Amino acid sequence: MNKLLSIVAGCLCGTVVTYASETNLREMNNDNDTIVIHNPQKVTVISSDSLQRVLIEGSKEDKDYRYENTIQLVDSNYVSNVSVNSDRWDFSFPLSSRKDKNYENTITAHFGVGFCQAIGAPEDMDIDMNDSKELFWTLAQYNFSPKGTPHTFSIGYTFDWRNYRMTGRQRFMKTTDDRVIIAPYESDEIRKQFSRIHIFSMQIPLSYTVKIAKDFSIGLGPVVSFNLSSSLKTKYKLDGIKHTEKEKNARVNPVTIDFKMNLNLPILNLYFKYSPCDVLKSDYAPKFKSLSVGIYI
Repeated sequence: MNKLLSIVAGCLCGTVVTYASETNLREMNNDNDTIVIHNPQKVTVISSDSLQRVLIEGSKEDKDYRYENTIQLVDSNYVSNVSVNSDRWDFSFPLSSRKDKNYENTITAHFGVGFCQAIGAPEDMDIDMNDSKELFWTLAQYNFSPKGTPHTFSIGYTFDWRNYRMTGRQRFMKTTDDRVIIAPYESDEIRKQFSRIHIFSMQIPLSYTVKIAKDFSIGLGPVVSFNLSSSLKTKYKLDGIKHTEKEKNARVNPVTIDFKMNLNLPILNLYFKYSPCDVLKSDYAPKFKSLSVGIYI
């Protein structure tokens, strides 16, 4: 057994030394069991009577690359356990992955929550950002990454829900000619009130992401929003009685463009999104742009 282990260890060490010293590999067989690591920064080989462990850290293409292979002799047979970059954190939901010698494709899903604000709104439209929420769910996002570069190009399919809520003495109201206006409540005795505009959108986010450091990257790109539905809702309490008023179709613009920035950090990801387009049709409702910030996984 020791003799057999020595032969295997010698072959494996010879292979690692070849990878470590060779800067250009002229030709390699296209074999699924072959891993080529150009210019590793550190190679560690640990041997015992029944165990061989190889650890390779860093490569020409990726200084954070980590490859580990453990070979154990069990009843004259070899058992091999391999891990690649096992210490990296990733909180996205990978749906599929495909690697090629020139690129890597992945499909991921994401969920995010944030806060909304109305930019450029009329003075009496006092949106409370703490109570104005945004939720989005990216069902699928296709990511294309050329090998050996820090760049990733992505396109996704997302559902988005936004609420712009006022909690002061003003409310949204829909008139008989389908216009959305801002008006005071009917009585000063009204309590526990809020009035909001709700918008549901189907979005196509496009982004370019560049990796700055091991666990930090920045993404930028437009988001095309198809605003499919909207509504108004006002709730308040008067003389001990709760009142709820609802109206459909808040006259949103059917298609708007947002610009989004993502900051991808080790534990969570941040996003900032701004739309230079008016959210509602200016002929039928108050003019304002949308700003939202939040986190996503």
